Amino acid sequence: MYKFFVTRKENNNFYFDDEQLKHIKVLRIKENETIYINYLNEYYECIYNAEKAKLIKKLDINNELKNEITVCIPLIKQSNFEFAVQKAVELGASKIIPFVSVYTDKSNYNVIKNIGRLEKIIFQATEQSFRNKICKLERLHTFDEIMDLECKNKYLAHVNINNSEPFELIDNDALLIVGPEGGFNLKEIETANKKSAKIISLTKSILRSETALIYMLSRIKK
Repeated sequence: MYKFFVTRKENNNFYFDDEQLKHIKVLRIKENETIYINYLNEYYECIYNAEKAKLIKKLDINNELKNEITVCIPLIKQSNFEFAVQKAVELGASKIIPFVSVYTDKSNYNVIKNIGRLEKIIFQATEQSFRNKICKLERLHTFDEIMDLECKNKYLAHVNINNSEPFELIDNDALLIVGPEGGFNLKEIETANKKSAKIISLTKSILRSETALIYMLSRIKK
């Protein structure tokens, strides 16, 4: 079933923008074909008619996690960063915060130059995964700014630590933080401890940033 997010509604009709109408032609959606429309985070069953979507009924669909999950993704290689963004959306993240830390490779700063591309990836992943809400992409943060964010449950994935906490299922609003290649330095770990972040170890092996993020998101209680 084809799904579209729209922002305009008049009476019982939803309206598409020009890009969506082009996409509809590519998909060869026929007159009176059933489609799903997302409007203001709610889904509606509609039929496509004369370049509009005619409302048939409201659907009782809620595919959002019960808690707000913010993921902090370091600036890594562009293809890996975009993959991490896509999977974060598919797995239910509410917000995505790109950030820099001590071990950030300066050559990766170009990752966030094309915000439009990242927002398109987020939008497409939202439609594909049948989510109700579009994940919000925040501005670039520093590590210290992340530590200062208001959130009681910060989880920072780190390797080579003996006093890490076991990573159990997360059943609350949370901020998930994974590091770049090389992880975090001692000063950053000390800062995280001072800010009451939970320092966790995920597996015995060393995971790539995007893999660690997927692992953490898989531990969210549905």
